Amino acid sequence: RLDQVGNSDGALSNRNMVINGAMQVAQRGTSVAGLSGANSYKTVDRYTTYISSLGTWTQSQDTDAPSGFGHSLKMLCTTADASPASTNRMLIQTKIEGQDVQSLDFGDTSNTYTVSFYVKSNVTGTYILEQYGDTASATSNNISTAYTVDTADTWERKTITLNVDSGAMTADNTSGLVLSFWLGTGSNYSSGTLNTSWSAPSAGDRAVGQVNLASATSNYWQITGVQLEVGDTSTDFEHISYGDQLQKCQRYYQNNGLTSLDRIYTFQYHPSYKGLQYSYFCQMRAAPAITRTNGGNTITVESITNQKFFGYVASGVSDATPHYLHTVSFDAEL
Repeated sequence: RLDQVGNSDGALSNRNMVINGAMQVAQRGTSVAGLSGANSYKTVDRYTTYISSLGTWTQSQDTDAPSGFGHSLKMLCTTADASPASTNRMLIQTKIEGQDVQSLDFGDTSNTYTVSFYVKSNVTGTYILEQYGDTASATSNNISTAYTVDTADTWERKTITLNVDSGAMTADNTSGLVLSFWLGTGSNYSSGTLNTSWSAPSAGDRAVGQVNLASATSNYWQITGVQLEVGDTSTDFEHISYGDQLQKCQRYYQNNGLTSLDRIYTFQYHPSYKGLQYSYFCQMRAAPAITRTNGGNTITVESITNQKFFGYVASGVSDATPHYLHTVSFDAEL
């Protein structure tokens, strides 16, 4: 329904700029243990893990979630570090392409946007959400906001509203706006004054006041329902189907899911080579890196785009030799 001034009082589609905010998709797997120096995507799609020698962790796609959600991303401390060294840190990031945040209209500081999410931890206190405009103004593209976990072991919804940065955001497929959820840090990132307005990045101002989640084993932090939308009002989380969410995630990462009984076979196209052409499930953000993780003959990539790749096998190429490829990942993450 539209009210008299033409504004909808119902839910609007496509308002959440965060992909996989409900932690539905986990193509790489649902649990990884022993994380202590991770700087990559591990379980839940679109959330990368940065750990620099701050304890040891298990990350999982957990089924514990607030009402209306089926999953959360969970970090569980398995080896504590109660006294972090100055360079230690841990954070979870999600990155949004510059072309997908144009509606925020970076450059006009009168415009606002709102980030909301559900969080749960056994460690109460101050946590930091840092935001970084990768392609915004080079002089004022960093800001940090504190939020509080008030009650242990309880799902709480947090809302943060900001005016946009004064620098323009480039409309392309590179990293535009980055959200960093800090979970612990040494003094290198917390010795200054919290950077609560858009300004030049300064290491010591990034996570001032952040609790140390690594202070004891069994400490944990969980998050779901992450949403970023235009305006100063936090609306209900925008749920979309698993299929739609999976396709959004596959723009950045795909795994063909094949097994040794379900193979992609090569074809003879030259006396000395056998070829392979493979089209992705959907068009990817950019030409991906290819990793063969299980079985099959080694494939040399000859050409690759964001839509397909062509490769060949150059050893043992007689027609009687079974050349195949299975369990292959394609990575075009930001």
